Amino acid sequence: MAERVPVRAPRRWLVLGAEGLLGSAVADVAGADPRIASVVRAGRDRADVTRPADVARLVRAARPDVVVNAAVFTGVDPCEADPAGAYGVNALGARWVARACADTGARCVYISTDYVFDGTGEGPYDERAAPRPVLTYGVSKLAGELETLHADPRHLVVRTAALFGPPAPSARRRAGFVERILRRAAAGERADVVDTLVMSPTYTVDLARTVVEMLAAGVDGGPYHVVNEGSATWYDLARAAVVGAGLPALPRPAAGAGPAGGPARPPSTPLTSVRLPPHVRRLNRPWQDALTEFLREHGPAVVAAAKRPHHH
Repeated sequence: MAERVPVRAPRRWLVLGAEGLLGSAVADVAGADPRIASVVRAGRDRADVTRPADVARLVRAARPDVVVNAAVFTGVDPCEADPAGAYGVNALGARWVARACADTGARCVYISTDYVFDGTGEGPYDERAAPRPVLTYGVSKLAGELETLHADPRHLVVRTAALFGPPAPSARRRAGFVERILRRAAAGERADVVDTLVMSPTYTVDLARTVVEMLAAGVDGGPYHVVNEGSATWYDLARAAVVGAGLPALPRPAAGAGPAGGPARPPSTPLTSVRLPPHVRRLNRPWQDALTEFLREHGPAVVAAAKRPHHH
């Protein structure tokens, strides 16, 4: 039997989509890890993943061991409204990134979504479950998964869900769900939040830590589910955030599977993993504990920003 080569923790990282909620967390966590020598952050201004020559040039110049592809065309409604845009970033963009990694020997980590499932299955979905997306967002992300693994089976697909985390520094970024809820509650607004869709809330910092440990452990290629433990409805998450922040304007539960007239979301997409090594899986604490840490470290700044008078 061939001797297993000891794993050397990847030293040079390139993070695409580094201006976003998840990309910024991955870059911060990797940058603080003593095993990692350098982290190159690339937002849309430095790396438009829809331009293969630009992607290849950036990957060649950075000479990374790992490329985290967190560039995404996100949001169910924007993807339904612009399928070509969604496919351009989520599927073809994934192809160009994964091929550039394969050409240079880097491992690609493609960030995917629970919406590759239709949400009608029993219990949480693990990595053995067959994807069956019903929305353009999920279809385009599944295509990106297949493009990534086709380019090199050593590449990783990390499916996650319902992200919340430290606000990204970019002025162009979209505020995350929890941040938007806290802002509204701080302004005295009681938000109506859907109480019929079940998912796995995930703290971007925990997800980033897990990705770093997966690469350090040299896990096999293919799909992995990385979320915090447990499941919740969007209303559960919103209420826990507002209560945890000590704000009185509690959200109200609402029925419905999406905005009026919009496409119905998959009803129940909690995720669990059978592929993560046990020592890595232990990082996935309950979402309530992760939310408590987020609120302690970032809640006051979000609330204070919402209460500041806005000058037009």
